[in-house]
Amino acid sequence: MTQTGAEPILEAVGLEVGYGHLPVLKGLSVAVRPGEIVALLGANGAGKTTTLMALSGVLTPISGSVRLDGRPAPEGLHRRADAGVALICEDRSVFMGLTCRENLRLGRGGVQESLALMPELEPLLDRKVGLMSGGEQQMLTLARALAGSPKVLLADELTLGLAPLIVARLLTSLRAAADRGVGVLIVEERVQRALQIADRVCVLRRGEIVIEGTAAEMGSRLAEIEASYLSAAADEPGATIGGHGS
Repeated sequence: MTQTGAEPILEAVGLEVGYGHLPVLKGLSVAVRPGEIVALLGANGAGKTTTLMALSGVLTPISGSVRLDGRPAPEGLHRRADAGVALICEDRSVFMGLTCRENLRLGRGGVQESLALMPELEPLLDRKVGLMSGGEQQMLTLARALAGSPKVLLADELTLGLAPLIVARLLTSLRAAADRGVGVLIVEERVQRALQIADRVCVLRRGEIVIEGTAAEMGSRLAEIEASYLSAAADEPGATIGGHGS
């Protein structure tokens, strides 16, 4: 549960971020507090993944700033990871040729810490990750990230294309992590799924937050959220509702 009145763990202020000379984020500001889950929604191309890349240190802002614990965040992915920022990319970031156990050893926590969070992995420890299902790979990825006791977790399309039971297990683990005080920022493709787990929701359109509120508030604004998605799709032919690759 969000710690009432708490200062943000991770905060973007007026971020402008792009690729080459093409800006994707345009003065974006977003904050994540201890114990809360913030969901980023938007059509394909809205800037969701770019937001995570900027917050994690993969991308350097053109202007604006990223703050961690109220101070300027260190530059670079590894330095932010050392400072407590965990990132789960859309591609799962696992080593297919290594076993599940070997992958867990490469995390910032340990094997036993990971199994305490995701005991379903124990019978899979000596299996090559390439032979695990997509859902099992995502459980591995999430357990490894959380075992490192991050201050904040950034997750891009964690549940994309997975079976409902696996989705429920992953979302339950995210909620449990937030309840322990971890700040969580997720990119989620399904609006209803996001509303079930999130404390706050931000809808991005063309690099700007156009709708923001608590999950309870957003439940009564579904038509407005859908209209924002449809508007983005109309403006940008390549955009899709609930899409990824942004």
